[in-house]
Amino acid sequence: MKIFFLTPYHGETPAGDDITQIAAALPKIDATVTTGTLDLRGVDLDAMPLDKARSLFEKHHGRMAAADIIHSFSRAALLLRPLFPATLIVTIPDTEAVAPFLPRSGEPGIELLPASECRDATTLLGHYHRILNNKKRHDTRPWGSWESLRLMDDHKVKHIYVAPGEKLSLQLHHRRSEVWTIVAGSGTITVGDRALPATPGQVFVIGKEQVHRAEGGPDGLHFIEVQTGDYLGEDDIVRLEDRYGRS
Repeated sequence: MKIFFLTPYHGETPAGDDITQIAAALPKIDATVTTGTLDLRGVDLDAMPLDKARSLFEKHHGRMAAADIIHSFSRAALLLRPLFPATLIVTIPDTEAVAPFLPRSGEPGIELLPASECRDATTLLGHYHRILNNKKRHDTRPWGSWESLRLMDDHKVKHIYVAPGEKLSLQLHHRRSEVWTIVAGSGTITVGDRALPATPGQVFVIGKEQVHRAEGGPDGLHFIEVQTGDYLGEDDIVRLEDRYGRS
């Protein structure tokens, strides 16, 4: 897991303890965690022209794009959100001044995390795992990619792309059902013991614990997935067969 931190900028009120100390402690708790930091404490963003502020963050785009999570202790991440490509966590002491920039209800890929939940590295690490499992905005997989479009407590909406000739694992879910609506391309959808051709406009209903899979045709396959259930985490998956060796 790669975490990229933004400190408060010059003149901005910090939220809680010094995040640089907590960031240094994370890899000691979990060796799979790597961290990076953009220290803005010497930068007066309020006095900086917008184009210069944009250039400042664009210089670090590669580091931020490589991160799984960007954890910002600066409101700059809300004000300039298009410049932050990864799943975003924002911890600031007061949100009233940036109310127009706060995430909408059901918006994936972003969470406001109170400073009280960032006081120690162990607690913070738990939140990072939870957010990646439940609120990730997009992901690239061996078979293609997916993008989360809406996330609520009882449902999630995704756009899924399966590349030509690739296929999802043969899988099932214990705690959610799914509805797949084909929107572009072609391929094959397996539901239970039936493998059916998929073309735009077709709808496939997949119940809890029902085996299913999607395979991309010559031009790939695009579909909208609507999940419903009492738990919508990415770890609710049982792979029965997988060409990429995943368990």
